[in-house]
Amino acid sequence: MILLLAGTTQARNLADHLGEAGIKALVRMPEEAAPLEGVIADEEVTAVIDASPACSGLTAESFALCEARGLPYLRFERASLRSRPGDMWQAVSDAEALATLIAEGARVSCSEPRLYDRITEGLPGRELSVLAGEVLSDQPTDWLVVFGTESHRGLLEAARERSIKVAFLSCPPPPGATRREHLLDALEWAESHAMASGDMM
Repeated sequence: MILLLAGTTQARNLADHLGEAGIKALVRMPEEAAPLEGVIADEEVTAVIDASPACSGLTAESFALCEARGLPYLRFERASLRSRPGDMWQAVSDAEALATLIAEGARVSCSEPRLYDRITEGLPGRELSVLAGEVLSDQPTDWLVVFGTESHRGLLEAARERSIKVAFLSCPPPPGATRREHLLDALEWAESHAMASGDMM
């Protein structure tokens, strides 16, 4: 049985396709109380697809648990963004790096509440706010902070038009982790492991 770590739109789409393809899968949402270690230790789990939200903390944990048990692991995520002419982007690996990048007194907009919660403590002396949906407000903004996925393309185009600097908080998967960005590629990976382990319905 394939364990699908969910919580994103792409995870929901993949879960539907796994069912249609006749692949046995257990979907686990991030907020579920059962410890991940116990779920991955289940002998019925033969492979893990991690489609959890970006920078959720589940990726490093699930990859380490899979390595310890010798389970195949796949990180399935939104396609990475590619810059276009006029984009003023900076990639940062953690919230601490933002403090070096963004000067005190700067007006900073975050794309979503969980990102605000993640960085607010490390950015004292900056004026932080959270966007209402995928729309830049008319308020003066020096920096836009987002997770680096295609889900924010419209927001990023608006930032480019207004010459707003963008900081991408990225959480690269652990070295050695297999990655897929397209649903059909992830489904093909799942099918090959399901057939090898007899997890087809």
